[in-house]
Amino acid sequence: MVSNAPAPSPGYRGALALVIFLGALCMMAVGALIAGAFLGAGRRDGAGTPYSATVPAAGQRLESADIEGNRILLRLSGPDGQELAILDVNTGRLIGRIKVQAGP
Repeated sequence: MVSNAPAPSPGYRGALALVIFLGALCMMAVGALIAGAFLGAGRRDGAGTPYSATVPAAGQRLESADIEGNRILLRLSGPDGQELAILDVNTGRLIGRIKVQAGP
């Protein structure tokens, strides 16, 4: 039995090779995403210290809170005067404390 179908042109064969190559590349990318999800699923960041352990100090109370970018600014007042506490939004880590001086 002899086939009467014409031989594919070089342009068709090149396009077919390109489609097969890109399909294989997509399959490898999906495999890499799945492998990355399984390998990274067990990793967890350690639990940070709760806010109550770092802010406020004994006798202080929270007056206001503002969020700017990835920082939280807490205004605290207590027997020692007013203080600003700066926290990181992503980790909850205490970045710094600033004592506010009253008067001129």
